[in-house]
Amino acid sequence: MKNTIFKNLLKAIGIMGYFMVLNLAYARMNTERLINDIEVFAGIFLVLGLIFLERAYKKDDGKTALSGIELLCLSMHSLSINHVITFYQYDFRLYLLTSSYVFAIYYVLKSIVIYTKEKRQYLKNLSDISEIVKEEPIKKEAKKRRKAKNTKNNLEEKAENISNKKQENTHEESKEKNKEKTKKEQEVKRKTTTKKQTKEKEEKIEKKDNKEVNKGKQDENKKKSKKKKKEVVDND
Repeated sequence: MKNTIFKNLLKAIGIMGYFMVLNLAYARMNTERLINDIEVFAGIFLVLGLIFLERAYKKDDGKTALSGIELLCLSMHSLSINHVITFYQYDFRLYLLTSSYVFAIYYVLKSIVIYTKEKRQYLKNLSDISEIVKEEPIKKEAKKRRKAKNTKNNLEEKAENISNKKQENTHEESKEKNKEKTKKEQEVKRKTTTKKQTKEKEEKIEKKDNKEVNKGKQDENKKKSKKKKKEVVDND
């Protein structure tokens, strides 16, 4: 913004200097030669204005186009100096001085307009920034709430996972205990069955031994009986 205003002020000073040079030249030079020099300057301004307009057309730059239009106006004004002075019988020096003031006032007004426009844009940007800053705490608060909610949900989820794990561990422990209990019961049952079978075997063996003992006694009794009978018969 400051750079643009400074350029416009330099343009105003340059144009005022241009007209002051023409005023000094009018006092020291021949009028016809001065008119020729003015036409040369007008041609230079015309060429520069056309170059600026072409550049503005290629770049689509409004500021460059405005500078080209200003140069074209200065060129046409320079070409019209001799005609206006001759036709309206104006004083050459007074006309150039007035022209320099007109161009200077134009550039000063242009600088004021640019400054006002840029200032409004700057204030508008500040207003937008302040609105963003005001909205920022609200966004942060909402973000904090979402974060707190997510944290709460995560804690609840973790607690639920821990509870599920405890239940699973309890279930696994219960299964292990049931397995151990079943295993012990099977072991006790197996031992009981083994004892019973052993007892039955012992009883069978004992019965068998008793039978053999009884059979031996019977055989011995039979032998004794036969021997007695034989002794009786021998005595007879």
